[in-house]
Amino acid sequence: MTRPSGPRRWHEQRWMIDSVLRTDGFEWDQPRIAYTVRPMGVEGIGEFAVATARITKFADIVPVFTERAEHRRRTAESAESAGHLETARDSYFYAALLYATAEWPIWETTQELVRLDDLKNEAYSAYARLADHHVERVEIPFGDAYLPAWLHLPRGHSGEPIRTVLYCGGMDAAKELNVSLYGDKLLERGFAVLSFDGPGQGEAPIRGVPFTPTAWVDAGEALMQWCRSRPEVDENQVVGLGLSFGSYWMSQIAATQPSLRGAAVGLVCHEPGCFTIFEAASPSFKARYMWMSAMENDEDAFDEMVKQIDLRPAMPQMSVPWLVVAGDADELSPIEHSYDLVADCASPAAMLVYQQGRHALSMPTPSVASGPNWINYAADWLVERVEGKPVEERIDYVMPSGEIEQRPLPRSTSDE
Repeated sequence: MTRPSGPRRWHEQRWMIDSVLRTDGFEWDQPRIAYTVRPMGVEGIGEFAVATARITKFADIVPVFTERAEHRRRTAESAESAGHLETARDSYFYAALLYATAEWPIWETTQELVRLDDLKNEAYSAYARLADHHVERVEIPFGDAYLPAWLHLPRGHSGEPIRTVLYCGGMDAAKELNVSLYGDKLLERGFAVLSFDGPGQGEAPIRGVPFTPTAWVDAGEALMQWCRSRPEVDENQVVGLGLSFGSYWMSQIAATQPSLRGAAVGLVCHEPGCFTIFEAASPSFKARYMWMSAMENDEDAFDEMVKQIDLRPAMPQMSVPWLVVAGDADELSPIEHSYDLVADCASPAAMLVYQQGRHALSMPTPSVASGPNWINYAADWLVERVEGKPVEERIDYVMPSGEIEQRPLPRSTSDE
């Protein structure tokens, strides 16, 4: 008998996952509703309330969110037929993000997964056609395949080269989640945004680009070559932003692409070897990453491979200004690993740390609720980098009151 794909712990604890899902809800492993609703806006809260009320076990997730996505797609098509283009735009956007949510629990490249991803792309393409700013599907050459992306240009852009952010989310966040439907914090600051799925992430593994320990280094070169080919991109004003596991991937890119003007990373995954996220946290994380790495049927090989997930060798060669945003109670990557990386970082660095902040930096942690909005903080920091302002090397430590206590940055005392 062939053992099912995925980690042993996922199958051994499956009964527990369904039990925890019934008691803790759809966000048993992380606040995925919060990070999906953020780009959708308040209307997305209702979508998730309807969906999650019907989810009592893991197997419910795909059909429930597929149904909600299809309802939104039909709503969009009806609105467009009636000439209500703004209404159609919104519903196409919601449909794309709901399809992406339906894709999340499928950790094998099945016909169903490919179908859902095609529907997601169709819905987002329809949104792009009606968007209030230029949105363009981009396929960046990468070996024999490509990195899928969406290029967003700020409203009123007239074709001149402008500052640009290379933006990636984490292992559970497809590129469609990175740019908000309205009032996006990067577009509003005059950035073009290249929102992309890198190796192993989102759409990329479906199209034949899995994660490997060095794939994101190669991806960084492909992304920068693409930037140099586009007239809308000022290649001297390109910065990076990576969240969750993107905090690891974007740091790899920054360490090997010195022409970047800065890189902000947050909601960190910085633990060498990733023991906490893959062995101590919900087994859903490991199950997904095994598929991302094309190793869903070989856990032993995966366990050997993750030993190479380690940013420490990259820090002494980092020349790009580096911002780290984190909670000091991160349950997926203990904060001491981020402090260690900053201590050894050769480039100017800074940190924004929230007291008692968990991995996703979501409410109701007092320091997150009362302190600076971390997305605004990172966006402003990136603006300063393209404007050539020097980095103030310090930790902005956010107290439960919201007040910021400035602390010295950890730095290595070695004489190397």
